[in-house]
Amino acid sequence: MKKRIYLLFISLLACVSLGLTTTSFTSQPVQAASKKYAQAKLVLPKGYTRDSLYKAYQGKASKTFIKASMAGMKSNDFSRNNVSESKQDDTTMVNPTKLTAKQNKELADFTLRIINQARSQLALPKWRYSKGTTKLAADIASEYTKHKKGIQNGNHYVAGIVRACKKNGLNLNDNYVEDMAGFASKQKTLSMTSLKKDIYFGLKQMIFGYTGPNEKFITKTSLYREWEHAGDLFNTQGSTHDGDFNYFGLSISLIDHVYSLHFISVPNFVVNSKTYNRNFKI
Repeated sequence: MKKRIYLLFISLLACVSLGLTTTSFTSQPVQAASKKYAQAKLVLPKGYTRDSLYKAYQGKASKTFIKASMAGMKSNDFSRNNVSESKQDDTTMVNPTKLTAKQNKELADFTLRIINQARSQLALPKWRYSKGTTKLAADIASEYTKHKKGIQNGNHYVAGIVRACKKNGLNLNDNYVEDMAGFASKQKTLSMTSLKKDIYFGLKQMIFGYTGPNEKFITKTSLYREWEHAGDLFNTQGSTHDGDFNYFGLSISLIDHVYSLHFISVPNFVVNSKTYNRNFKI
């Protein structure tokens, strides 16, 4: 089982990857135009294959793969265009750290839809929503909040993640469940459209290895260098469990005007393991 211990030096002006896996970004600019409504989607560009991804995951990204990733950042533009999924999303204001169960499920479903669109293009089984993983995600966010941790600290709060895992019946002694993104905002309430665009950008960063803080620098080749996220999202890490699927849950925490997006997933083999699963219910 691959450990998810990843770091990132975070700045509002630049994100400099240290070769590991958290992402952070500033609020996304939206192009001015007449409002349109359409479902967000993510299409992998030609040249984005699992073989190429695995090489990038190992730190050996080819020029062709980097070029494909740059094309993917450009062509998948829901995070920066003036399109939203519905008028209701535009007008529904929520507190990201106090989501109702329905709001959390909607955002988790949105996240899974984007992840699974990409997974399907790689002939991978879909990740699945899980109430148990959603509870785990909520407990992990509580640990971050209680101990004043966030993505701005540059690492995962492993001690809190381990405590939350133990509390939920998972015998894990390191971070095997969290990928994390984030964004800076002084607003305590955000529209569902805004949150979906922030989530979309975080996923896009992960999938295409982009370490820039926003869309402004997507043409800069040197910012494409971190595919550990993608290895997690696509179960492509060079393990005996490659090609499997995970159970997913989402939570959000806030410290000092920086929101952390906790993408929590429990691998199927962990759920089925007597060693790792002591009392975890999906």
